[in-house]
Amino acid sequence: MKGLTLHGEHDVRVEEVAEPELLEPTDAIVKVDVAAICGSDLHLYHGTVPGVLPGTVIGHEYVGVVAEVGPQVRCFSPGDRVVGAFHVACGICPACRRGTFHQCENGGILGYGLGFGNLQGTQAEYARIPFADLTLRHVPKVLTNEQALFSGDILTTAYGAVVNAGLRPGETVAVIGCGPVGIMAVQSALALGAAQVLAIDLLAERTALAEGLGAIPVTASECNPVTRVNQLTGGAGADVVIEAVGGSKTLALAFDLVRGGGRISAVGVTAEDSFAYPLMASMVKDISFRIGLANIHRDMDATLALVAGGRIDPTVVISHSLALEEGPHGYHLFAERKATKVLLYPG
Repeated sequence: MKGLTLHGEHDVRVEEVAEPELLEPTDAIVKVDVAAICGSDLHLYHGTVPGVLPGTVIGHEYVGVVAEVGPQVRCFSPGDRVVGAFHVACGICPACRRGTFHQCENGGILGYGLGFGNLQGTQAEYARIPFADLTLRHVPKVLTNEQALFSGDILTTAYGAVVNAGLRPGETVAVIGCGPVGIMAVQSALALGAAQVLAIDLLAERTALAEGLGAIPVTASECNPVTRVNQLTGGAGADVVIEAVGGSKTLALAFDLVRGGGRISAVGVTAEDSFAYPLMASMVKDISFRIGLANIHRDMDATLALVAGGRIDPTVVISHSLALEEGPHGYHLFAERKATKVLLYPG
């Protein structure tokens, strides 16, 4: 079968790879109908994630049809249309029993190398999905593959960030970064009752997309975002700030935008190891700060329901639909910021 494999920095190839097999009784094999390139895949592409062996099949966003299941899989059968979480979780370890599935002692991230379970990815014709009963979800009949795809990663990541921030109806949310995750955060905040969402990005075309979804655009290349947010909030600042870029500069901006007693929820993926935390300012302003990987298994069903109910449209971020064989070109487009979201179709 064909798959996209990584062989080093900026070296993604289409190759013939071994078809996956059931290795554990809780596994499923999924025939992938559509996959996507995620922003976090760019860290692999740029060589900042150690432990990705040459020839590893990459990718972790996918929708497909179950082809085969292990003898202990109870919720799925061959022929079922499914969407899967980007990280796998066993459901029985202490972390999973606490509901912190993203901290699973037996888990990992699909296609992300030795440090994350050494699992093969989903930018391929078929993929092995461990712990299928927990990792997969049935796709509601009313949804297309493209509508369901994003609940396995970026939509649920953004939704979870808003939930983790403890958004209360009527509050103001500032979203830093209007890439795919940021656009999902804009929609999630509005669906969960935000009175206004302030969408911040350097690129006017991205803030324009957010404006079309109901946000107030704040184009940081045209104005001082702190000044503008203060103008829009009567000088108070945002109740909630969602940081959806990753890195010290946007994290520092989040602390400048949040009101006293407000909350920051950071989900932007970064390769940086350190950040000068504003300790005294945070203490004086009584800021709550939370950062971490998305707990996809916790919120996946909620996002599928919101999409099925017409409250969120994740497909607005799709810019390119390519055959799997064009995957290397898709990575180039994404890395050069010439694409918002690239979908890949095997076969």
